[in-house]
Amino acid sequence: MHDTKEKSAFIEAYEENFAEALARHVIDKPNLSIWMILIPIFFVFYFFQLNRYRDGCRMFAEHYLVSKKRALNEAVEAVDTGRNPDCQTLAKLSDMPDNVKEKQADVLAVLVEHYTVLLKAQGGDYPSLVRKAYGSLTNYLLMFNRLKQTEKEVNKALAPHLEKSHKEINDVISRMENYSEKLWRDAAESIFK
Repeated sequence: MHDTKEKSAFIEAYEENFAEALARHVIDKPNLSIWMILIPIFFVFYFFQLNRYRDGCRMFAEHYLVSKKRALNEAVEAVDTGRNPDCQTLAKLSDMPDNVKEKQADVLAVLVEHYTVLLKAQGGDYPSLVRKAYGSLTNYLLMFNRLKQTEKEVNKALAPHLEKSHKEINDVISRMENYSEKLWRDAAESIFK
């Protein structure tokens, strides 16, 4: 039997791996060309760009995980103490505009519910927790669809507040949503195969 601390470590490790994989798909990696090998200064420039890419992926993953870690900590505390989760207070911790925080509270509520279900399940790793908690691929995907919808609402509400051009924002959001869905579905199918 695994305690909540151990199960939360399984969940956190899964979320970190997911965030890193998503970052690699969302952020453009520089391409190495034959000219960069033949002309040393271009090769140096490539490594400079590659370091920026790695730093960008790391920062993306860190920021992506903030709300997930808050939701996980809230779920652990709720399970350990028996109290009801407070997603409204969690949403107020974000640095999002006020009109987006309500939508963020909805995302956090779905995440806390998901993490709570996993924390109450029995299993020795993330996949076994998911299988015990959800029982089937269909049930797991239903939860994911709820999460996806609430995240889309946050992205939609947040887009007008971002500094980049509207097209750039929509491109990044679209890539995040598409790759997130693909990674999630691939992982879900792997867990329930």
